[in-house]
Amino acid sequence: MGVRLLILLALLVGVLYCLHLLVKDYQALTAPRLLRMLFKRDTNSMNESISAWTPHVRWRMILHHDPIQCARYLYCELGATNIKHTDLQRGFVYMLSLEPKELDRTSRDVFLQAYNYGATYKNGGYCRNEFPYCPFDYTLLFQLIEYLINQKD
Repeated sequence: MGVRLLILLALLVGVLYCLHLLVKDYQALTAPRLLRMLFKRDTNSMNESISAWTPHVRWRMILHHDPIQCARYLYCELGATNIKHTDLQRGFVYMLSLEPKELDRTSRDVFLQAYNYGATYKNGGYCRNEFPYCPFDYTLLFQLIEYLINQKD
């Protein structure tokens, strides 16, 4: 029993880090123009003006830290959801439409494929079968995302 709990906690830490990366990129995209300088992750581009900043998502890093496929499962469920999306959910879908950097292109395509898979079948059960390694439910994942976004540092 104790070993299973430790494994589940380790998985949760990995999923939280992956969701943390998604949330940070989402916050960088939705931040007011002036605050975008605070969310810059690349110190080499600090000399650029705020208006020259182009939003991007670190798909490669997110995919690298998603071995149990929870982020892919999340995007599959976003595609499969028949209910009207919240602003937060629409924001995460919008992240797929942004032009990725060359390094992130193939990784973004993995998430886009997961979203399209869910949109094709319109059933969360298919998403669960496609990404069976994620031990967490879609609603729990979005509750964690909402918590991370609303958390004040």
